[in-house]
Amino acid sequence: MKSISLKDLKENLSKYTEEAAGGKAIQVTRYNKPFIYLTSASSNVLHIGSRVGTGALRAVGKRETRGQFLKTLNEDRD
Repeated sequence: MKSISLKDLKENLSKYTEEAAGGKAIQVTRYNKPFIYLTSASSNVLHIGSRVGTGALRAVGKRETRGQFLKTLNEDRD
């Protein structure tokens, strides 16, 4: 795994994002300690199960919105 500093990432962002999109994992350090990892969005580490998006939505605070936000979320989901 390639390791770069946050400063180097800022200076060469497009170069490193292209590398990560190509499948290379890049560790970004801040103050010589691991800070973030750059990987491809289609990486094998990202697991999307067969039940994604099938759960029921329930209101946490019904009084303030009277459930209107649930209607909006369900419309967005569809």
